[in-house]
Amino acid sequence: MDSIIDRLAAVLRSLLGGGETRSSPPPGEASKQRFTDPDLAEAWEELEDYMNRGSGAAAKEDTNARRDGRRQARTPRRTPGESLRQDYANLEVPFGADIEEVRKAYRTLILRYHPDKHGGNTESQSVALEITKKINESFERIRAFSDGDT
Repeated sequence: MDSIIDRLAAVLRSLLGGGETRSSPPPGEASKQRFTDPDLAEAWEELEDYMNRGSGAAAKEDTNARRDGRRQARTPRRTPGESLRQDYANLEVPFGADIEEVRKAYRTLILRYHPDKHGGNTESQSVALEITKKINESFERIRAFSDGDT
């Protein structure tokens, strides 16, 4: 894909009088030769690293540590106790999921089972109230664990 963009840029340069055309540089040198702005070149290099290595917080940490010239020690994530297994099941997320995934599931379930959505039927409203109460309690226990309160 990068070679197509390089070829297109070369054609545009030649049409617009941008000067000579050149073959594409090696992958590591592409961002250094392509941009005159050093910040833009650095950002482009980070993007290439991200695309080559994958996404996620670990890749971002690695990129930031490399850019700043420092190494970061990765702290191992605490694993929740077995007492929280049912709480994760109540929120319909895998056991040990990160807090962001838990929050997203919590919001989804609260919207689905909120008692106000079942206002016309008192029986379904009371069932929704119990489910919402259970979801809230489970989320609070998981959040307390992830904040380090336990």
